[in-house]
Amino acid sequence: MNPGASLQWAGIILAVVTFITIGVGHVLVRRLHARFGTRPAVPFFITGAAVLLASMLVQNNLLSAVLGLGAITLAWDGIEIYRQEKRMLREQATQ
Repeated sequence: MNPGASLQWAGIILAVVTFITIGVGHVLVRRLHARFGTRPAVPFFITGAAVLLASMLVQNNLLSAVLGLGAITLAWDGIEIYRQEKRMLREQATQ
């Protein structure tokens, strides 16, 4: 029996996806806010809702989880764009 065959890779895959989506989302929020203000917030939230719906429709559990993580990150980034606006107005964040 192959010892590697019984390993569960889902946890590692989901951890990496979470790390990447949060990191990319953080950078996108700052850059998009600097360039477009709060205009990208609603499209982020709508895209997140659409990806969340897609996560409920796929048959593969791992793909569903990856899509769900991406969806929540997108929706949260939409909220963070507004929060970035407030931070900028209070001069707590840099461009």
